[in-house]
Amino acid sequence: MTFYTSKSMNKILQINIGLGILSICGLGINEFVGTAIATPLRSQIQIIAQKINQALYGLGLPKTAGTGGSVRLKEDMGGFESSGKTLPLIALMVPEDGARTATSRPTVYWNMILNDPQDYKLTFFLQESDAADSKVILEKEITVTQGGLFKFELPQSIDANTPRRWGVKCKWASGKVVTANGIFAYIEPKPETKIALDAAKTDIGKARIYVSSGFWYDAIDTYSRLIKSNPQDTTAIQERGKLITEGFKGHEGLNTKAFIAQLNTAGIQEFK
Repeated sequence: MTFYTSKSMNKILQINIGLGILSICGLGINEFVGTAIATPLRSQIQIIAQKINQALYGLGLPKTAGTGGSVRLKEDMGGFESSGKTLPLIALMVPEDGARTATSRPTVYWNMILNDPQDYKLTFFLQESDAADSKVILEKEITVTQGGLFKFELPQSIDANTPRRWGVKCKWASGKVVTANGIFAYIEPKPETKIALDAAKTDIGKARIYVSSGFWYDAIDTYSRLIKSNPQDTTAIQERGKLITEGFKGHEGLNTKAFIAQLNTAGIQEFK
């Protein structure tokens, strides 16, 4: 996950916190299979699940592929602090070296903390490759007055096997701008993964398959949609929390528990 916040009137401090290799979030293979897969395919899917169990969410790009920086975090309501009370903070829900999606029109999420009540110009952008200087091929701007968890489904399809940079810009009354960017790549799911997804009876089952197959964006989206439809869905809340917790292991200064608690109480806002 990547955090960005403004540091001074003339300088932008960009903050990166990466998610490393994520596990199946404590779910045993039998539980995964029993919950997500129809009984007639049980033995077949057990073999498949064993092959795809170790999930690598990052794309393996060098850390320099994203923007760098430093961060000092503390235990507060959001799990982090900015250098001033009125400075917005954007947290992209993506590993620092990018992540995979199983769909040609992925849905991305980011969380924002806005402490100063005013209008903010929020711009989503998509670039034609993962290079920082690549051409911007899509931009969409809205005005927001409050923070929270935002989601945006790409309105156009992207080619498979091509990492692309996406990001969010936030501009406010002073004219200052904070920019956060991440990377995704559409990877066609393997036949065995498609079989497992087609056989899944529930969305929670599909979420677990995405987790075990390494499709970060789809797992986050599925869990988040479940939580939006039922804020009391403790299973989805706990499993999304485990996924995020696993990703933040080893990162000093972040109060993961507080950050997850903030996400769980933030209503999802559609970026449109």
